[in-house]
Amino acid sequence: MARIKFDPGSPVIGVEITLYGKGQNKRRIKVALDTGATYTIIPWQIAEALGYDPALSREKITLITASGIETAPLIKVKEIKFLDKSVKNVPVVCHDLPPRSYVVGLLGLSFLKHFKITIDFKTGILEVE
Repeated sequence: MARIKFDPGSPVIGVEITLYGKGQNKRRIKVALDTGATYTIIPWQIAEALGYDPALSREKITLITASGIETAPLIKVKEIKFLDKSVKNVPVVCHDLPPRSYVVGLLGLSFLKHFKITIDFKTGILEVE
């Protein structure tokens, strides 16, 4: 089991993930753990740095955002690692969050559904097993 502390008073549970792309490309980014998001979301620039071209994706996802309804490409990332847990071939939406966000992406159910997640807001402990 992997465990981290988080600030229960923070507006998001911010975590660091490592994304593995084509070849030896990898990037570490800060995302919000979001059990309400169907997919993990990463910025276009990160997808491109991993060797993907989101513009060529044939699969599109409709997103409901604060600014309205938008369409975004869906790609499969070679691997995502969070703490000591990893999942291969993860469906990921390429979409830039607003500039004033606390994070650059979301860690959604396309990754989280593979694990038992315990969030204890009283103690500020997140466990993944």
